[in-house]
Amino acid sequence: MSTRPRTVLLTGASGVVGRSILRESRGLPGGGGGDGGPGALRLVAASHSTAVPEAPGPTVSLDMTADWFGLGADAWEALAAEVDVVIHSAGLTEWGLPAERYRPINIDGTRRIIEFAERAGAAVHFMSTAFVAALADTAPAPLGADNVCRNYISSKQAAEDLLADSGIPHTVFRPTNLVGDSTTGWTSQGQIVQLMSDWIGRGRAPFIPAHPGIRMDFVPQDLLSGAVLRAIELGDDKGDFWVTYGEEAMDVDGCLQVLARHAAARGRTLRIPPVVDPDGIDQEELERLPPMSRSYLAVLRDVSEVTWCSGGVLPTSMPELRERYGVPNVDDTEAYLRSLAYAAAHLS
Repeated sequence: MSTRPRTVLLTGASGVVGRSILRESRGLPGGGGGDGGPGALRLVAASHSTAVPEAPGPTVSLDMTADWFGLGADAWEALAAEVDVVIHSAGLTEWGLPAERYRPINIDGTRRIIEFAERAGAAVHFMSTAFVAALADTAPAPLGADNVCRNYISSKQAAEDLLADSGIPHTVFRPTNLVGDSTTGWTSQGQIVQLMSDWIGRGRAPFIPAHPGIRMDFVPQDLLSGAVLRAIELGDDKGDFWVTYGEEAMDVDGCLQVLARHAAARGRTLRIPPVVDPDGIDQEELERLPPMSRSYLAVLRDVSEVTWCSGGVLPTSMPELRERYGVPNVDDTEAYLRSLAYAAAHLS
């Protein structure tokens, strides 16, 4: 039996998930640098062009849209000879783009990862999205063709299908919208949750479009990162995991109460806007609003539709993640509040 550390290739290392995984890896034997002896993990951070400050060692520049990752055949083969496990986190996550924009990296990039993993004899841990639930055959309603999230979700579902058909050992982690670290609120960059929350928290939303009964499911990023690393430590190479709170997630009123608490901590009083069923929005009133407000409300409406088409409550694997991978039981409202505070102090 080999006593060398297992080498883990982390794609998308400069992204929100990638940098969170690297931070979490500091708690592993050897700090993710492979110096902990047998059973340790050596993380190789791969990024296209952006620096990765959390990387425990030298980084590698990979282009997921190019053959051989842009390395050339010999360097690709040499990398495959080193790698035992792949965390595939690279992808285009921006919403609202044409379908063809997602294909080169989210779909064709995953196909290249599969080819690489086959050559390396490596398991793949794929970072998908919980929003694929909205495309399930069991969805109570079809997701609108013009939903701002649809093309992104479809690309992730296509990537999952490629992995399922490939026969290679793999897991799929499906996180909902991620917020900052559960303890500190830290995040490497702001995302849609922070952007929309700041807009609402400043009293700029005339109303909140939300389908009746949906949950506002936000998960601290370190819960995802810790689960992925623990799966690798245990040698797990199959399973689908919904990294969500599900029925435990806050409802819309609870989310707005957190925003009011955050505003109060910043010396502001938030007049909580009314919650309106998207089907009952007065279109004439909407047209009278400034363009930015219309845009933000459209995003809120479409995200609500995604949750509604997922059954109103996202599927969850949280009990299994807590039991098998030691994911801590974190109160989502407090984690959300910490994330808002961090964003206000460091990302504004």
